[in-house]
Amino acid sequence: MKLELGVCPPDADPYEVFISTLRTAGASENTVRLYSTAVREFLKFAKKNPREITTADINAWLTHIAGKRTTTIRYYMIAVNRFLRWLQVDVRPPMPRPRPRKVRALERDEVERLFSVARGKELLILSLLLDTGLRAKELLSLKREDVDLESRSIRVKDTKNGEERVVFFTNRTSQMMKEYLKSCPDKLFDISYQGLYKMLKGLGRRAGVQLRPHVLRHTFATNAARRAMPLPALQAIMGHKDIKTTQIYMHLVSRDLQEAYTRTFMES
Repeated sequence: MKLELGVCPPDADPYEVFISTLRTAGASENTVRLYSTAVREFLKFAKKNPREITTADINAWLTHIAGKRTTTIRYYMIAVNRFLRWLQVDVRPPMPRPRPRKVRALERDEVERLFSVARGKELLILSLLLDTGLRAKELLSLKREDVDLESRSIRVKDTKNGEERVVFFTNRTSQMMKEYLKSCPDKLFDISYQGLYKMLKGLGRRAGVQLRPHVLRHTFATNAARRAMPLPALQAIMGHKDIKTTQIYMHLVSRDLQEAYTRTFMES
């Protein structure tokens, strides 16, 4: 969803009104938090009226924050650039090029080891994340009413891009979910993100696997691509706004094909 912010009123406090405008326009709390941090840090560094900012000021700031991750710098620049456009300040800042994303997906034997040591709630969560590719925040926002055992589907309402979607789960997960729903609270998994992270980290340690929530999302998508799920379908299930994000997993499949070719023809 593209945010329509208009332009800054001439007599307003730019920073405060910008953040307020973001919220009014329907920006997510994550977006508001990112933009407010980036713009606040930039203005603190520049130490001048934001309406008088120049490209030289931005270049100096980029040098100042050069130690941050490239992805963070890029997000910060997007936020500051949007702020300055809203102020109608005509600058042409450079945009750091994003590095290719490194996607870590579990191998089959790693998944088997995880299932062999998982117990109780962690077993259900493991199975559900591998079936659906849900983000951690989406998983933790689910309620009992979102789960439909008959169609083996879940309606995900609290999503990253604000667009509701439906994901599906296997019979394996359905059997566990049916039993779990008999006694679970209204909130499906009443734990914090830190609690989930710690749970999966401990599960991975017992199985000898480096594990965090997003690795299970990558594993679902990689497995779906390997099984030839159509790209638009995978995009919809993953909740990707841009299909280019989904295409990352197709590159992994292409690499699998190249490795298979090499084993067949180059190593014989």
